[in-house]
Amino acid sequence: MHPYRLLTCLLFGAVMSAGCGSSAPSSDNNTPPVTDNPYETCYAGDVCLGGLTCAVTTLPASSGVTGYFCTSGCNVDSDCVQVPNNYSAACVNGQCYLTCPSGSSTCPYSQGCFTFVDTNQNSLNLCTP
Repeated sequence: MHPYRLLTCLLFGAVMSAGCGSSAPSSDNNTPPVTDNPYETCYAGDVCLGGLTCAVTTLPASSGVTGYFCTSGCNVDSDCVQVPNNYSAACVNGQCYLTCPSGSSTCPYSQGCFTFVDTNQNSLNLCTP
């Protein structure tokens, strides 16, 4: 192999491997990931309690709702973890969301209550990130 090709390949490999490190925001690699409650707003890489995953919302971008929260996939409401008390979970667009209590616009974990209108023009109040 030509010496310049070998040097180029080695430099390319070194540069590419530099991007394979931890994505943790901390400079201390011993810092544990952040742990969030079910349906709480989270950031990519956080750990969610209750077997849920930190995922980006599946609500349409046109709704203006964006962000990550601790959720799970679903087909029906009964697939969703029912926590915390006073808030029921609903399956919307293949993801579980907490619903805002009847007559209230409050949600846990500093989330906002958003009125989602589905394709059948039914409205549902959801707690969203």
